[in-house]
Amino acid sequence: LLGLAGWLRARREAGQLDPMLAAAMERPLAGLTDSLGGCERIAGTPLPFTYSVIIHRTVYLYCFLLPFGLVDSLSLMTPLIVAFVAYTFISLEALSDELEEPFGTMPNDLALDTMAAMIESTLREMLGEPVPPAPEPVDFVLR
Repeated sequence: LLGLAGWLRARREAGQLDPMLAAAMERPLAGLTDSLGGCERIAGTPLPFTYSVIIHRTVYLYCFLLPFGLVDSLSLMTPLIVAFVAYTFISLEALSDELEEPFGTMPNDLALDTMAAMIESTLREMLGEPVPPAPEPVDFVLR
């Protein structure tokens, strides 16, 4: 993005680019820069370890104590209901661990390389240049 901003500035200063057109091109570039900054903040700010530990312990403590609170009202249905609730809470906790780092290279992370390749293909097609082949999934995952 810095290279593109420098290119725009050089063309504007050399008189090769109309100032109004340069300003119109700089607005989306500023938006991209803001988005990149937000993504870098997300990537660089993991959840605190203590938060993860408290969530983990709270989920397991709740699932352990839940049958004692439900046994009087549900009697024989208690194990079934507790199993469903425990599965739901433990799954949500595992999901939060998985979503903590969205910009990694694991199968459940965002496929940023594939997205960038698709954007590149679209831009090349718009410019009339040869389009590279579409990315192929590896083990059913686009990376």
